[in-house]
Amino acid sequence: MGAAHQGGGGGFLARSELAVRWLLGIQCLLSGINWWYKILPFPNMFDPPGLPVKAEVVRAMLDSGWMFTAAKAVEVALGLSLLFNRYVPLMLVVSFPVIFLTFMLDANFLPALGGYWHGDAPFQHLAAKVLDMLYFGGACLAMQVFLMLSHFDRYRPMLIARAAPMDWSRP
Repeated sequence: MGAAHQGGGGGFLARSELAVRWLLGIQCLLSGINWWYKILPFPNMFDPPGLPVKAEVVRAMLDSGWMFTAAKAVEVALGLSLLFNRYVPLMLVVSFPVIFLTFMLDANFLPALGGYWHGDAPFQHLAAKVLDMLYFGGACLAMQVFLMLSHFDRYRPMLIARAAPMDWSRP
């Protein structure tokens, strides 16, 4: 069992895990809460319909009436889990699809590159898309993967090739 799980040890990795857990927790909590209460300059549920979105998949999630709200609820749950250090390995697995989709949406900067290349968009637009990819989607995915690797010992029992069901007859 690693030092980060034992609560002891002040090694670099244990301190890094704590810092990354707090950074990702605060980011996810604020991003999730922003969907219901506008506290950040990002879209939320009270914005007028028809505003531009990053990708059509986001438009489809918004139009479903529940899918984007569910993703934001997962973000809030992950943020609380990370900040209070409760059920962290479970919430990292549950939230991975949301974090990965966020990265994939932010990583789609090729249209901005094409617009810049053809002279249809200024360099600032391309720079903003690249920074969005690196500092929002990329950083969140990197922190998520780091935390999952730091809790790998919690996942190891699930990685058995031929698992037998539990013997319920034993007390």
